[in-house]
Amino acid sequence: MKKTKQRLLFFTPFATRTGSEMMLLYIIQQIDRSRYDVGVVSFANGELLKELPADVPVFIAPRRYNIAQKIMFFLGVNPTLRYLRKIAGEFKADLWYINTTMLPEAVAVAKEFSIKTVTHFHELPLTYAYLSRTDMSNIINSSDVLIGCSEVTCDAIKWAGGKQVELLYSFIDTTKAVPDQKRTSEIRKQLGIPETDFVWVISGMTSERKGFDLLPDIANELNTPNVHIIWIGEQIEDGLVYYTEQRCKNSKSKTAIHLVGKQKEDYYNYLNLGHGFLLTSRQDPFPLVMIEAALLGKPIVSFPSGGASEFIQEGMGKVTEDISVRQMVVAMKEIMNGTIATNAETSKLRAGIFNVKSGYENWVKIMDKI
Repeated sequence: MKKTKQRLLFFTPFATRTGSEMMLLYIIQQIDRSRYDVGVVSFANGELLKELPADVPVFIAPRRYNIAQKIMFFLGVNPTLRYLRKIAGEFKADLWYINTTMLPEAVAVAKEFSIKTVTHFHELPLTYAYLSRTDMSNIINSSDVLIGCSEVTCDAIKWAGGKQVELLYSFIDTTKAVPDQKRTSEIRKQLGIPETDFVWVISGMTSERKGFDLLPDIANELNTPNVHIIWIGEQIEDGLVYYTEQRCKNSKSKTAIHLVGKQKEDYYNYLNLGHGFLLTSRQDPFPLVMIEAALLGKPIVSFPSGGASEFIQEGMGKVTEDISVRQMVVAMKEIMNGTIATNAETSKLRAGIFNVKSGYENWVKIMDKI
């Protein structure tokens, strides 16, 4: 039976290269225009908006207020809610697809206008602390469908009282994960890393949730010469990051630490520097960097932080029993000395499953149920 064409309005917080927002970009780029008319609401004018198809209308909702909006807010009119209500009346979507739990305003306005709502969870409970009790309850009880990006995410939604819960594993564009070996060698030389040294790579924002503060502890516990740990990722400007950077700078460990910042054009070349990949997150639903590393054949050592336990299989590395620096370092040593057997082809095959084509097809199956 032919499906009626629907108007979908997607909501995203920053339109930057975070895993959840990259996944949304892939969905919109693949979307069947004979079935869906789409628009995008972003709460920032991020770089990914330039990569959307040219015919997709984009709305920038205010989050950081200008002077006039601050006055409006002071007078009791919320500029964000006012703008969302305006969009609700003008775009007239059949469904609002909110690609994070961090936009509770969108759920609230959708409820006001009786618009069907999908909330896609890319977060685990530590992140729920950023929501008020009312906002969390509203997301769980007012969304028509709740999507989790891993089984552990879906479990958390159900424990919070979610009823209509669907699983959609995160996915990547596997065609983009093609490093340049020559450029990788150049970067290695720039960093002063000898060809014979072992390199571990970590990728993520320098946040507490991602475990950035544990980096000097890992290096100190490992304390092995001819081993390097590279952290790729955007630097957060907070006190904990400053403190951790100083600890890294002043570390007496024989294991070298390299903080290379956010990478775009050279991202996969930096990732390719590693002989192994570390996931130091305290909680992480289903990190795309894990898929990317496996697609490059890198063995992974991870804390039991969420989706990694669902992804990493025999021959791909190890998930520690606890969030323990000591256990992580033991596993790192076992991979370096061959005690834990790993197979690059096993990792590549596993990662290849989580591709855009399959991910989009699974997304359509969920949408067909709504």
